[in-house]
Amino acid sequence: MREQQQASRPGDAADRFTFADTERDVVYRTIRDRRDVRRFRPEPIPDDVLARLLDAADHAPSVGYMQPWSFVVVRDAATRSRVKDLFERERVAAAQFFEEPRRSRYLSLKLEGILEAPMNLCVTCDPTRGGVAVIGRNSTPETDVYSTCLAVENFWLAARAEGVGVGWVSILKLPQLREIFGIPPHVVPVAYLCVGYPEQLLDRPELETAGWLPHRPLFTALHYERWGARSHPAWPRLDRLAGARGRSPAPWPAPVRELVARIGALDRDAMATARAREDELTKPQGSLGRLESVAVHVAGITGNARPTLPRKAVVVMAADHGVAAEGVSAYPQDVTAQMVLNFLRGGAGISVLARAAGARVIVVDMGVAADLPAHPDLYVRRVGRGTRNMAEGPAMSREEACRAIEAGAAILEEQAGLGLDLVATGEMGIANTTAASAIVSSITRLPAARVVGRGTGIDDNGLARKIAVIEDALALNRPDPDDALDVLAKVGGFEIAGLVGLILAAAGRRIPVVVDGFISGAAALVATEIAPSARDFLIAAHRSVEVGHQAVLERLALDPLLDLDLRLGEGTGAAIAMQLIDDALRVLDEMATFTDARVSGRIE
Repeated sequence: MREQQQASRPGDAADRFTFADTERDVVYRTIRDRRDVRRFRPEPIPDDVLARLLDAADHAPSVGYMQPWSFVVVRDAATRSRVKDLFERERVAAAQFFEEPRRSRYLSLKLEGILEAPMNLCVTCDPTRGGVAVIGRNSTPETDVYSTCLAVENFWLAARAEGVGVGWVSILKLPQLREIFGIPPHVVPVAYLCVGYPEQLLDRPELETAGWLPHRPLFTALHYERWGARSHPAWPRLDRLAGARGRSPAPWPAPVRELVARIGALDRDAMATARAREDELTKPQGSLGRLESVAVHVAGITGNARPTLPRKAVVVMAADHGVAAEGVSAYPQDVTAQMVLNFLRGGAGISVLARAAGARVIVVDMGVAADLPAHPDLYVRRVGRGTRNMAEGPAMSREEACRAIEAGAAILEEQAGLGLDLVATGEMGIANTTAASAIVSSITRLPAARVVGRGTGIDDNGLARKIAVIEDALALNRPDPDDALDVLAKVGGFEIAGLVGLILAAAGRRIPVVVDGFISGAAALVATEIAPSARDFLIAAHRSVEVGHQAVLERLALDPLLDLDLRLGEGTGAAIAMQLIDDALRVLDEMATFTDARVSGRIE
């Protein structure tokens, strides 16, 4: 085991101070499994356990080693009742900051266990503790409070290791809290904690489970070298390297694992070269905005510092959905097959826009419920005659979802064999916004009402029915948000699964993928949950008016090229974006540099 540790770390220096694997896993597990507890058992905490927790808190780091914290331990029921009364007054007052229905949801949440817990703990900060001058605090005086928060965190993590629950109550007014405990005016009450053995420890934070807010993925908090820079040629995507320790390998079937294994990283040398050329072109640096960053991104995807992408395709995957029987669409299911025939005749919106972009349209039957006539341009990869009704059970089996992924990947491989430099995702399927909404709600852990839109144009009653159907389907099927394949199988669609395979295969071949709107975005979401590295190979075409698409873009950390109030699907937004990508690459390749044009550069 020691040899394995040395192989995975940079030399003996790290090896001297690193915990053994089992010890390190326990530390990370403690951090991940810490919860804000609100429901407690009445048994008291043994004094020796409490002493260990306080000692852990007292060993927190602090600015200038001032150790500004103090701990007021509280068991007296009358004192805790006074704090509970203060909390209730402030809870009702805080409700006025929310609009309905969020106000009612807020008031229904259990946010404390002041009386149920066997003890409370008030953690304070004394800004005078370190004397007049404290090393490191003159420039940022608030670091005394920050240091006290570290003591709270130490207490919380030690408590988790001891099986003790901690809940932080912040809906309290500080002057009244000072009065209750006789805290001097200059001392700041930082945290009021409920402490006791929990009734249960949830798998996820309670506010996330209740649908109040989702967990924000790490990549949304990461900036490289300066604020707002979501990537940088000198940095790998750190969010993709995080969290591997202690997790079991994803239970993907062998074909899916093979697709994932082929996906590499962006070529940072090509990106740096492209960026350097952009800066030398006859224009002020950065003056072409997103066109420049798109060109640099494509250079990284393709590994070519001056890429051109003449061979384009929009792959439109079509399938029906059993959930259409629940009346979630404004159009009958027959429209799916009818639109497939329209694609083949070249009369659809995507047909027109793809021609303008110089892209061929590939039409794939992934699971249309009707019998389609044979056509030389129709690729039949049907997994079934539409999915089953998710309102009555899983939309498909895990095996069917895998077959659809494989079929989508095979389409990409076939097109690549014919010559393919740029691919766009398109889809067709009545009720597929219902499937996409269910996928997005499950993976992002957002309530269905936050991600469900009107799709083909349903009215208010139809929207309410659609939300209810999705909520019921999620409750019935219980898709695992940490297993994207489970989500896809239980509430997805054959065409969505096919696009997942197409995205993974394109990423493996270093072919840029232009992701269309909401349904395509749901497929991209599943693909990147299966293979986070696939995200680097995606270009978001546009921001759909479908409300759930914003949640998809935020989860993927993608900034779309266009915002045109589109909601047609089919790949139409992606086809328009293809032309912008062409423009970006033409500028990079064809525009003269200052040296080439003998134009004077910027005055330094």
